[in-house]
Amino acid sequence: MVKVSRQRSAELRIEILDATAAELLRVGYDAMALTSIAQTCGFATSAIYNRFPTKEALVEALILERIEPELGAQSDAESAAFWSGPGEPPKLNFEQLGVVAELLLAARHTPSLHDSVYGFLHRRAAVALAERNKADARGDVRDGQDPQVQFLMRAATWIGSYFFSLVSAPPKLGEKVLNDLVRITMMNIPFSTPLPPQSPNKPRVMPKVVSADNNAPDKIHIALVDSAAEVFAEMGYEAASVADIARRAQLTTGAIYNRFSGKAGLMNAVILAKLAPDAQIVGSDLVRAIGSSTPISQPALEDLMSRLNDESTVNNRGLRLAARDAARREPEVAAVVGPLQDATLSTMADFVRNAQGESLIRSDIDAEVAVWFWAANPVGVGLVAAAFPEIPLQAFGSFYSTAMKILRTQPA
Repeated sequence: MVKVSRQRSAELRIEILDATAAELLRVGYDAMALTSIAQTCGFATSAIYNRFPTKEALVEALILERIEPELGAQSDAESAAFWSGPGEPPKLNFEQLGVVAELLLAARHTPSLHDSVYGFLHRRAAVALAERNKADARGDVRDGQDPQVQFLMRAATWIGSYFFSLVSAPPKLGEKVLNDLVRITMMNIPFSTPLPPQSPNKPRVMPKVVSADNNAPDKIHIALVDSAAEVFAEMGYEAASVADIARRAQLTTGAIYNRFSGKAGLMNAVILAKLAPDAQIVGSDLVRAIGSSTPISQPALEDLMSRLNDESTVNNRGLRLAARDAARREPEVAAVVGPLQDATLSTMADFVRNAQGESLIRSDIDAEVAVWFWAANPVGVGLVAAAFPEIPLQAFGSFYSTAMKILRTQPA
């Protein structure tokens, strides 16, 4: 057996962890194979197993040895800067942020990841809450918002943006504006405080969206789509198998291949049947609530937030995330999910621009930036809030309500 020096052993460990991060970004946790990581590094798979006996052990080391020292430190510094006052906070390593997002997605259906992945969030939350409490002692924090929710809302925007960016291009301009909007929402700052000047983003082009087949589906088609929606939502796209779906529907795998091109084709049928009808409705309801001349009531707001964060039906956040995850590696799914998401964002942005023309929404925020935040943030909320199950959904209402009021307040 060839012995390597302690220094070379440490270098090999870093190579493995960095290759793991790259593989997570490429295919996600469920599809991540140790053989692919070994091939990237140029050595045998046994070299990984000798150091990390399981995928979970590999992830734990990745977080503690690579993510924590860089992204963790950056996030803690960013929290200190945010709560200390105005100014441009430090930049985050968004590649590593994407790795954390992928692991949060996997943690939804992989309890063995909870300690390492959720532990990372808990440590960031502890630092953020300490900085927030210092600001609160100075009288700088707005009353009525749950302190943990304030941390989660900031993290949710980053995580949600990552998943939206898998199939749609984010606005190129507006990061500082969103940061200041969130600061006004959380701090004792007048609602009419102007947002930073910004160049407008080019309006998103309304794409042609694939529509569902108008032919009435038979009972087998319906059973397969319903079962697939449940399995994809519970297990994610990669971990779900055609056999799992057929078994849930009490049918054979042949019934799937007789009607669909495979798992990707079945996912598209699920998207068109379960997600497409609701996407435009919820998005439109959201911006109408923001742009309404009548303040939205707390019960109505909680109902809207429940629909944006629905875990109780197959048409839920888990399914939306599975669809975006599938779109990353399945061109057939991307051809459906991307246009659907872009169409929703385009419709929402057009409504915001019209509302701005009627002075119902403040004039100093770009419509593309506003709708990106309101669409992506709730997606991120579901993932980061899973690490804090003690926080009820209703606790998020005060933040959203305040942010809506700010968007309806014209700048001074």
